[in-house]
Amino acid sequence: MIYSQRGFSLIALIGILAAISISLAIASPALIKIFEREHQETERLQLDRIAIGIQQYLEQNKAFPPSLASLVPDYVPFSTAQINTNAHGFPRYYAIHPAMAGFSNGTGLSTSELANARFLLVSNLAQDAALTISTPAEFETWWSTNESITPNLHLHRSNVGHAFYSLSITPIDNGGSFSLNNDSNNSGGNLLPAHNAFHLLGTMIGFDGDTTYTTPEVQFALTTNTAYWFDPNCSSGKQWNPIEAECGGVVTLQDGVDSYTGTRDTYLYSFHYWINFGTRTELINTSHSGNSFVPLIRFAIFQSEGGPVPDGATIQSAILSVEKFSYYNTIYHAHRVLKDWVETEATWNDAQIGLPWTVGGALGLGSDILVLEDDQTEAGWDPPEVLSFDVTTGVQAFSDGMANYGWHLVVGTGNGNIKRFRSREYGTVASRPKLVIQY
Repeated sequence: MIYSQRGFSLIALIGILAAISISLAIASPALIKIFEREHQETERLQLDRIAIGIQQYLEQNKAFPPSLASLVPDYVPFSTAQINTNAHGFPRYYAIHPAMAGFSNGTGLSTSELANARFLLVSNLAQDAALTISTPAEFETWWSTNESITPNLHLHRSNVGHAFYSLSITPIDNGGSFSLNNDSNNSGGNLLPAHNAFHLLGTMIGFDGDTTYTTPEVQFALTTNTAYWFDPNCSSGKQWNPIEAECGGVVTLQDGVDSYTGTRDTYLYSFHYWINFGTRTELINTSHSGNSFVPLIRFAIFQSEGGPVPDGATIQSAILSVEKFSYYNTIYHAHRVLKDWVETEATWNDAQIGLPWTVGGALGLGSDILVLEDDQTEAGWDPPEVLSFDVTTGVQAFSDGMANYGWHLVVGTGNGNIKRFRSREYGTVASRPKLVIQY
């Protein structure tokens, strides 16, 4: 009878174990290096995540966190033990520039101090990094350390100067008050101190015309470099203004004056009802039956339209002027236009492409033009002559929210022959249509 032999002999078993041992001896250093690289990368990523938490804390609380533990649990997904100690059991260190130790967002930073808005995170996976920083020089030494030549050393450097924006406050005269970072600054009727500093993104700013801060006339969160001035001579509710704005005064809106280019004008012609005349150097007007000409004029007045007058301004006076350079006398009525016409598209039939007038020539009372006129004036017989219309009521209505589509100069009684006016395209600037506003 024949029996099979199963299993390994002792010699074979010893050979297998020897082969495994040799393989492990060869593979172990490589595996150890792989695990070590993973630990190093994990530490780098965790320091990055902690740095993000510090910046979020700074932006939300308008102060640097006093310690790493203060980030737990709202700003980092770590426990207190995990954030204070790395995976090898050694401490992590957090240091802000010593010059920032007394930082107050209410006071802000000067231009030179902005360069110190920095913090460091330091960790060593092989030993305690033993970080000690008490002077700017010590901070700079660590900041410039080349960690790549020190195994297991990790540094994360963060410059948070980008999170600050400048705020400039200039008092022109006594009075006013303001709130900065929820702290009130009252003049008590005296001159407010000038302020020029950098503050954190989202810092709440409020400006009040009263000498004691109560209800702000201007309030906003700081999102860009900003400058305001206080002038008690401006009207109530408008005493705080951006540096580049004016709280009041007189402006002349006339193409070519002070780089202004906001005038638009054209005339509508009943015989050539399909043709646009928006680029002509003259505005023609007459009321002959079947052969009528109608002039339209508008100006970019308010800042939201590209004009110089602050939105919502109180209008004290507004005078519209046009120059007549032909003969014949007529009374004209300035009616506000109710449809949005386009200078290069308006015709006798249409205010713009796709938007017809209710009545050809923009003559629909209550639909194309306002029923009530802003003003009327009479043109004399001889040229040249400047016709002026008091359109204060209309400009105030625009300031209050009515759409600004300008005016239609409607012919009233008088000679029916053609009258000609200079348009904004005319070569002599002083002869172009003009709107003078005091606000």
